Amino acid sequence: MASRLNNPRNFDLPNLQSFYHYIAPTWTPLHAHRDAASTSPLRNLRLTTWNIDFQVPCKNERTAAALRYLSQRPPAPYPEVIFLQEMVASDLELIKATPWVQDNFYITDFSTQHWLGSYGTTTLVDKRLPVERVFRVPYAASRMQRDALFVDIALNPNAPLRLCNTHLESLVSVPPRRPVQLRRAADFMHGTADGGEVSLPTPHGAILAGDLNAFAPEDAVAPRDCNLHDAFLVLGGRDGTEESFTWGQQIPDWMREKFGCSRMDKVLFCGGLRVTALQRIGAGEKIWVEYPKGDSNEESDGEKGEEMWVTDHLGLQAEFEII
Repeated sequence: MASRLNNPRNFDLPNLQSFYHYIAPTWTPLHAHRDAASTSPLRNLRLTTWNIDFQVPCKNERTAAALRYLSQRPPAPYPEVIFLQEMVASDLELIKATPWVQDNFYITDFSTQHWLGSYGTTTLVDKRLPVERVFRVPYAASRMQRDALFVDIALNPNAPLRLCNTHLESLVSVPPRRPVQLRRAADFMHGTADGGEVSLPTPHGAILAGDLNAFAPEDAVAPRDCNLHDAFLVLGGRDGTEESFTWGQQIPDWMREKFGCSRMDKVLFCGGLRVTALQRIGAGEKIWVEYPKGDSNEESDGEKGEEMWVTDHLGLQAEFEII
């Protein structure tokens, strides 16, 4: 806690940070891609987002399973960026120690230094992408230490592709906080935000994705109010249908009866981009957890363990064309 207090954030403004490149045996901080000029022009991008619940037990085991799942998907023929939400300190250690991440990705977070709370967001960026900058915008309108994590990818000298990983406010608030948070993130996506002491170019295009906790009436109209396109709707999806839901399928029955299912996770975009595909990922993924030896719980007599969902959210995998 002391380290966070000693490193005050500029709320609603960009806070620049390093990203990291694995050079055995450690991760080395970078501030910009050194070979941007020699990088082939970016034409297509795959973006994946997934919230790995931090509130239920066995977080290490569940995050490890999520990383295995991500590594086993069919590879994309073009670069990929992975957004993760509800990460904790031990998750960052797992990510740093994962060989396929070391070989193929930059990471935005070596530690929890840039988080305001005990959990946060982190992004994995394909090493084929020329990263211009990484910055966070902590939301002033948040009681849960939420922020927007941005990565600028060089397209040309003056107009990057801007990617935003975010986890908007949970639960109900009066007045609603999520539309205010999304509006602030959208300002940076459109290039209309005041960056304070940080000069930022206007992006060629921008993508925002993550757990938007979109379950209330105001959440349905917030993207449109921010002049953002909703990838699911652009591709012909309909809200309120089974294929739209990203939360509610992998929770206890009593929770589903109380809260139902919803499309909490979304992919939004603006500018010179065309979404070409979107699918849910992670459905049905479980881990087996063994009970501690000597457990005297009568209910577990004869049982050696149980299955657990990897997380309560389904992830989303989107494919974009830069136009």
